[in-house]
Amino acid sequence: MRTPTNFYTSQSETLLGKLADSHTSIGEYRETFHLIGTDLAEILNKELPNYGPTLLACSSEDADWLAEGVLEGLSIKNTALAVFWNDRIYPNPENKAIVASPIVKSYIEDIEDCRNLIIVKSIIFTSCVVKTQLTRLIEKITPDHIFIVSPVMFKGAEENLRNEFPSSISSKFQFIYLVTDDEQNEQGEVVPGIGGMVYQRLGLGDNTNKNKYIPSLIRKKLGL
Repeated sequence: MRTPTNFYTSQSETLLGKLADSHTSIGEYRETFHLIGTDLAEILNKELPNYGPTLLACSSEDADWLAEGVLEGLSIKNTALAVFWNDRIYPNPENKAIVASPIVKSYIEDIEDCRNLIIVKSIIFTSCVVKTQLTRLIEKITPDHIFIVSPVMFKGAEENLRNEFPSSISSKFQFIYLVTDDEQNEQGEVVPGIGGMVYQRLGLGDNTNKNKYIPSLIRKKLGL
């Protein structure tokens, strides 16, 4: 069952419906994530303290669409960027809910005295990817506020993520998401979720191929 949050609107319903629809083309799927990103940015602008250096972190497959939409809509400009390429490993093949997501490479821009950390993820299911990225980042920065932003959250993921960190870190968390889903299909995917594996729906191929993809967001920054 899908449960809307206070951030959910009629626009959210339309966009999330396009993600869940298996007939949505790759181009429209990408554009839908970009539009959801700008909507989430509007929410962030109301919640985000309007001061201090800000870092936005995301997975490589989310960079060019969801994260770019968030960056475009943020009122705080010159936001630094961190992008992570995560592997997707099932330690127990019979339980698709148990996933390990080691970082295989990363792009992290320098930032001094980071006050706001925004982690953007297309869907938060087991929370392992967010946990891995956040663990890497808090080794380098000590933000005052940590915003965890996603269109869809699986039931229990918020609590699970809080339990992974000491209160000195988890007390800084603020979650912004549009809906909570609580069902899975036989493939272990959240239903309706985002309509399957995001990198496949985005046209990036399987887990191996999506980790070869260099987001255009990074290419532009590097002048490639």
